[in-house]
This record gives sequence, C-alpha cells and structure tokens, in this order.
Amino acid sequence: MTKKRTPYYSLSWLFLLMLFVSACKKNFSSDQFEDGKLVVLAEISALDTVKIPIGKTIKVENGSLIRFEKVNDATVTITENNTTSWVLQPNYSAQYINNPTSVFTNKKRFKAGASYRIDINHPTLGLVSATTYIPLLPRLNRVDTFGTQFNGKEVLGAKITWRDSLDLDEYYIIEAVKELVKNNHFFIYRGKRYSYDEKSGKDFYETVKSTPGLKVMTDTVSLNKYTRLDLFTEDDQSENAKIDKLSNPFRRIFFLDHFFNGETYNTTIYIDKQFFVDPKQKGRVRLQLKSVSKDLYDYLKLYEKYKTDFGSVPTTQLVSPTGNVDNGLGVFGGSAKRERLYYFDVLL
Repeated sequence: MTKKRTPYYSLSWLFLLMLFVSACKKNFSSDQFEDGKLVVLAEISALDTVKIPIGKTIKVENGSLIRFEKVNDATVTITENNTTSWVLQPNYSAQYINNPTSVFTNKKRFKAGASYRIDINHPTLGLVSATTYIPLLPRLNRVDTFGTQFNGKEVLGAKITWRDSLDLDEYYIIEAVKELVKNNHFFIYRGKRYSYDEKSGKDFYETVKSTPGLKVMTDTVSLNKYTRLDLFTEDDQSENAKIDKLSNPFRRIFFLDHFFNGETYNTTIYIDKQFFVDPKQKGRVRLQLKSVSKDLYDYLKLYEKYKTDFGSVPTTQLVSPTGNVDNGLGVFGGSAKRERLYYFDVLL
C-alpha cells in the first residue's frame, strides 16, 4: 500500500449528485418537494474550479413522485466577496451527460476564506439565490492507518489528528470514497506526446525506442466514477452518536468544535474494505477531512439522519433536508479539505 498527498481540488459536487440521486430512488412523496422548483446541489470547495449542478423538479405518474430535469436556459452568476462576479455556462461535455442535472461551469477557482453568492435567473421559474462561506483549510496534523476488524468486518482504521482554530465555530466532516481511475501510458518524441496504449503509438515507439532518453511514462486519470465507502466510529463526541447507534455504518462522520475549541483533536474512524480491491473497478481511496459551512453541515447531517430512518419510518413521514436556497431547493455550501490517497488495486 502506498500513501501520498494530492492537490486539494474538490469532487464533492459529484458526491452530492450521487446523494440526490439516491434520495430520488427512495421515492420521496410529492408533499416533500414542490413541482417546478429549481434545485441547486453544490458543495463549492476551496481551490476547485466552478461546477454548479442545477435542475428542476417535475411531478410524474399520478403526481405522487418527483423526478429531476436538466435546466440549460438559466442565467447563472457567482459573486465573490460581494465584489467580483463570474457568469457560468452550461457544460455539454461527455463527462456530464449522465448527470441528472445540468452542470454550469467556469474556469475560475474558489478561494478559502471567501464568501460567495449564486444568482440563477430562469425565464419561467424566476430568480433563485443563495449565499455561503468557504472556511479556511483545516489544519490536519497527521493520519495514521492500520488494518483491523470492526464488528467482524475487515476495515482500514485511520487515526486522524487536526488542530482547531480558537474562537471560531467550526464544522468538520470526515468522508471516504473510492474513485475509479485508469493508467494512461505515453511517450514524448521530439516534443510531441504519443499514446502507447494505441496500436499506432506502440508501433511508432518500436521504430524510435533507441532514441536516447526516450521512455514510456504513466499518468493516472480519473474516470469520474465514485463509490461512497461506509464509515464507522466509536467516538461518542461525534454528532453521529446522536443520529444512530455507533455500531452502524455512516456515510459521513460529523464533529462540532464546541468541546475542543482551539485545541488539537484526534479521532479514529474505520473504513469498510468491501470495495478496496476489485479487478473490474480499479481505483484509489480518498479519505477527506473537511471544514464546512454551517449550511452544508446542517444539510448533510439531516440527510444522514433521513438515510438512517429509511426502512424504519414510512417515507410519508419524512421530509427532505431544508437547504439555504431562496425560492428553490437544495443547498449551496462551502468546504475546504485536506485529503489522503490510498492505493490498494494494482494499476497496470
């Protein structure tokens, strides 16, 4: 197993899409969602480029269920610190084709410690807006990993230590996902890059391989497909202790800094190894410590509770999480994260 650092770009907007799709599959009742409402599901993360998923709700069948439709005819603007504004455009690239919502993008990057406002103007659904704040990057001290068992399951234990800031209310979330990746093989000859994975490139390499310094190199490319990994905790200071029994799995682990404000805190979480190694689903495990805005923290914590309640409480008695989107549904929240990558699959 190897471990290395990675740039702190955000993949969380995609995780929220998966979250929302899962919610749809649970068949929320029409009493919980309004028809013809714009939906924003965006976790904007420090150092990430701008990617905002936007859709609208549509009643289907006999009006008892809700589905979500793409929206491409809206004007979308992001404003940073109430001064600089960017216009976003719908992105029609192949990586977003299967998303249940449209994705509006811009090449600008979000900053830690900055506030943001989104304004969405739709010709028939009106004006939707939301504001949030991206916290500073959490001060992660170290992550120590070890193999062990938890309730009879093979798990990866991770002891995570970080330093909290004094006199600030901070909200922390720990997550883990498996990201599917592939290795691309290439070589550079006279300043031009050639693919060694393609027959033409491999044949050409055979003709020039005696060139001094020429070699086949490898880069790892994300397939933009993710599997959320179940987490366990025994930490009764976590908010999860208020959500469900700590012997049960969670999708995220939640912490408020009320009892360790300004101090160093450590906790141990356990990651289910079920999807670590799969010959058909090769990838890497991302373990993340996030400092998030209160609106995002509250939204995801409520969602965690509702996911726990499914199967034990009739869906007609559940409500969807209340977000911070004025005149719309969903959440527009900020996050800043530290991340570790772990490779268990052998990538050829």
